[in-house]
Amino acid sequence: MPVRLAALAAVPLAAAAGAVAGGLGVLLLAGMALALAVLLAGGSVAALASALLLAEPLAELLKRLTFMLGDGGAAAYYGVQVLPTLLLAAALAAALPRLLPLPAPAVWLLALVAWVSLCTLLTPLPTPWFHRLGTLHHEIVPALLFLPALAVRDRAPIGRAAVAVCIVTAAYGLWQFLAGYSGLDLAWAAGAAERSIQAGKVFAWMIGDSWERRIFSLFPDPFTWGQALVGGLMLVLLARLSRGWRLLAWAAVLTGLVLTQSRTPWAALLVTGLAWWGLGWRPLRRPLVVLAAALVGFPLTLWLGGAAYDLWFTGAPAADDPFLRRWLTVGTIEARLDAWTSLRDVLAARPLTGVGAGADPRYAADLPLSPELAAAHYAHNVLVSLALYGGAPALVLFLAFQASLLRLVLAHGGSDGRLAAAFLLGSQAAGYLNAGIFLTWQYFLVLGLAAGEAVAQRRLAVVASAQSDGTQTHREVAA
Repeated sequence: MPVRLAALAAVPLAAAAGAVAGGLGVLLLAGMALALAVLLAGGSVAALASALLLAEPLAELLKRLTFMLGDGGAAAYYGVQVLPTLLLAAALAAALPRLLPLPAPAVWLLALVAWVSLCTLLTPLPTPWFHRLGTLHHEIVPALLFLPALAVRDRAPIGRAAVAVCIVTAAYGLWQFLAGYSGLDLAWAAGAAERSIQAGKVFAWMIGDSWERRIFSLFPDPFTWGQALVGGLMLVLLARLSRGWRLLAWAAVLTGLVLTQSRTPWAALLVTGLAWWGLGWRPLRRPLVVLAAALVGFPLTLWLGGAAYDLWFTGAPAADDPFLRRWLTVGTIEARLDAWTSLRDVLAARPLTGVGAGADPRYAADLPLSPELAAAHYAHNVLVSLALYGGAPALVLFLAFQASLLRLVLAHGGSDGRLAAAFLLGSQAAGYLNAGIFLTWQYFLVLGLAAGEAVAQRRLAVVASAQSDGTQTHREVAA
């Protein structure tokens, strides 16, 4: 306790020192946040996972702060974004002794992470190392949160942290909507326009080159925020918090989803709800049926997207209000309808290894990619992204992870397993429109919590069965 109180007392001093140190001072603030989180967690995996959820928007806030305190140097700008990953490492260290032997879904997931990492590190393409490691960190590393989630039994701290993130980000998003971008946002946009797609969009709006003014709160972009809101809601439901907490979460999530002006998170929430309702019918609550539904969602999404494009968005009325205009704008949906062609092109050109992570032409424009492989990066489809990262083996490993997870949670997970399966389907629907970005911290935390509970219930059933058999044998001998 004295150590924790001393750490808390040091926070104002660290903040003052950070301000004096300029842009690099955010690294000091991030380091203090990391140390404080680990000290307060006290070795609790649930507390560390909760701190990670809070650290995600905090890291984005510190990232923008670099441009207010100094020149936004690359070391500080990218360094603070590692804060959630460092908390992941602490959670893994705390949970590892409790995880062995690993359940099948964890084995398949680790195989996927290892294969994509290997394909990325050994790719013959001259992909810049920073782009390779950055993409792995952004889109692959969050999968590892599935492992410590398996060891969590007290979900209440995670649920409360998820509610806090939803409320705070909804409030900040409402500020962006009503009062305009804050000084933090504008400084970040001006300083990071060439590093960040969203910063570039905000900067284009600042100088009058674009009408679009998107609300993204304390996240890198509106879609990522929307997916975090939907995933946060699932964590609240899994935590079985009181009615008041749940109402707060629903209010914040629905407010935030409206502000994102993004249709895809709404689709994720809608499909999750429909899947939850459908899985109430026992014949549908089978692993192969749910996995088949996830795969059928691929062509179904393309068909429904094409129908929506032709029926609603083509010839939609114009609007002067930027908020309404965004909702009526097609955006990039038309380009995403070619995902099947892109998947076929990738598997034909690089069937075993793909091109590795980090070869996206938006970030590594000078790579010698064929026109088909370059276009595939714009397909915004999770299967295409996985094929690009690791070829057909990555697709097989991902589907094997999902199949083994569904087999586990639907057999032993009860209502938690039903919710996890529904969320898997809803997230997959989002992934067919926005690539692998839906593979977030929240996604793997939800699935890991449900899988951990299913493993615990399966072990209890095995022990109870063994005890029952022993009692029966004893009775037979006595007779």
